[in-house]
Amino acid sequence: MELTQLRCFVAVAETMSFSEAAKRQHVSQPALSYQIKHLETELGCRLFDRTSRRVALSLDGRVFLPLARAVLSKADEALRVMHERLGVITGEVTFGSISSVAAHFVPSILAGFSKNYPGIRVHLREDVTTALEREVLDGTVDFAIVSAPTNPAVLEVTHLLDEELLLAVPERHRLSQRTAVRLRELEKEDFIVLADNFSLAAQVAEICRHAGFEPQVAYEVGSLDSMLSFTGNGLGISVVPRLALSSLRQLGVTIVPFEDLLTRSLNLIRAKERYATAATRALMVHVRATMLSASVSMTKPILDWSDQITHDRQPLPGDHGVPPTPESN
Repeated sequence: MELTQLRCFVAVAETMSFSEAAKRQHVSQPALSYQIKHLETELGCRLFDRTSRRVALSLDGRVFLPLARAVLSKADEALRVMHERLGVITGEVTFGSISSVAAHFVPSILAGFSKNYPGIRVHLREDVTTALEREVLDGTVDFAIVSAPTNPAVLEVTHLLDEELLLAVPERHRLSQRTAVRLRELEKEDFIVLADNFSLAAQVAEICRHAGFEPQVAYEVGSLDSMLSFTGNGLGISVVPRLALSSLRQLGVTIVPFEDLLTRSLNLIRAKERYATAATRALMVHVRATMLSASVSMTKPILDWSDQITHDRQPLPGDHGVPPTPESN
């Protein structure tokens, strides 16, 4: 049994097409069929049920597929280990991130990393925390940046930084001129929240309950940008991470800090039992260094930090020095 035969078998099993599998393996279709036939002869069973119109795994093929994948995974790992021993840092890394970090941190992370490690190709998976945890554990993703990991027993968790949570309100809202607000003051407000599969949604609900009330949800949306857009259009208030502030320009939103500091934790996670290649380790070190540097800006005073966002706008009627409109008289 040869690795080439196993790779051809897995390619056909994943594409359910001999022609597509041949393209993936960069061989002719007759050559691929030859490899499959010899593998079946050696195993003494038929791996595929073939008709003129379709290809499907046989019962024996379904049993053999995870075994073949495991052998190929170990072979690839052995090759990576030997390359590392010889000082060759190349390869591919699949790196996961929640959307807010992917939008505002990951571009600078990858730009700096690619300059130092041009031989490493990085793939990005953007998803919610729970999905990224599953992908880290099943090996689809090498490591990920998430907010609140839910399965620390089987994950290696490295804290990166604490990010401030802030209140976003419409510019004309009763709280828009406040220098700080108490969470309890939001009991009667309409909240714009993220969908339940976002860890931030659960955290906002938990901090409200801790303050003694259940948040009154007006709209549930699928992104931070949507939260800010809904808020800017007067449909409710929202609790947003500091990273979201870069999306605030011209949205008609005012940011107000909480009187008692609220934060969310950003963490790097990887599977405890999974081997980390030199390429993966290099990217994890780079991520940690970049996030450590960014943590300084996460603690700057909010009014100073966001001045260009909340004040770099056209004056509104009724603002100081601007005549009010008839409706505001």
